[in-house]
Amino acid sequence: MRALWLGVAVVAVAALGACAATDATGPAATTIGGNWKFQETLGNASIGLTCGDSAQISISQSGQTFTASYTQVGTCNSNGQLQDNSATGTIGDGRISGTTVTFDEDICAYQATLSGTPPDTMTGTVTCTDTSTGQPIIIAGTWSATR
Repeated sequence: MRALWLGVAVVAVAALGACAATDATGPAATTIGGNWKFQETLGNASIGLTCGDSAQISISQSGQTFTASYTQVGTCNSNGQLQDNSATGTIGDGRISGTTVTFDEDICAYQATLSGTPPDTMTGTVTCTDTSTGQPIIIAGTWSATR
């Protein structure tokens, strides 16, 4: 998920599902992994920017962390000018805590809640902070992923 207009490389990605189990020694590590369909909408009305993206994401997990690779397609609209927002990439720092999923991608922070039994949906928020102009510009929105 890449390349917001204005030279901002906003990568919107990733996704997860989790199942927790318990045995005599306590809770087992959350199990995630597999292929997900991701969607996001984000923008900043004060600068006339909106973006919509979708992606296919493949997640691998180790303990309570995960990595992912993705292929994204999308478009950003900046005051009527359309910009392709398609990309491929990876996420290397995903975290899972109970039903909460978090990861950072470039200038963006993602958080979501898992739902379903077993978890098959994530819904959450994304907040990107662009400081390339010297003044922070916040680009925010929502995202979801299903499998």
